[in-house]
Amino acid sequence: MRSTGGGSRWDVPLPFDVAPDAVTAPAKRSPAPVPEDGAQVHRLVGAHLTSRGLPPGSDLMINPRRPQRGEVAVVRSGGRIRVGIFDLERGRAVLRSDRGTRWLPPDAVYVGVAALASPTLDGMPTG
Repeated sequence: MRSTGGGSRWDVPLPFDVAPDAVTAPAKRSPAPVPEDGAQVHRLVGAHLTSRGLPPGSDLMINPRRPQRGEVAVVRSGGRIRVGIFDLERGRAVLRSDRGTRWLPPDAVYVGVAALASPTLDGMPTG
């Protein structure tokens, strides 16, 4: 239900005008750097692989091949890109991370395997 009356008696105007340009937009993160040889790079967003020494903000260079058990895999599933340790459980493919195990659907697309990682520097902001 909307109010049809004027302003509240508690509304006090500001003693100055606020320009619409003065409102700052949230800072946007730059995309992951692209290497010169055209290989794919994926930047980790969450703390899913911290136990493997990959904190949030780490860049993973992706080797485009199907993962084997125990490798860090990058998979497109459900419209999202997921990263985890590839494994098999009860005959089905799963991704394991610090947050648990995710079963992969049969239509999951394997983007590749993390061939090289560059972790963030200590003390640098990651998100």
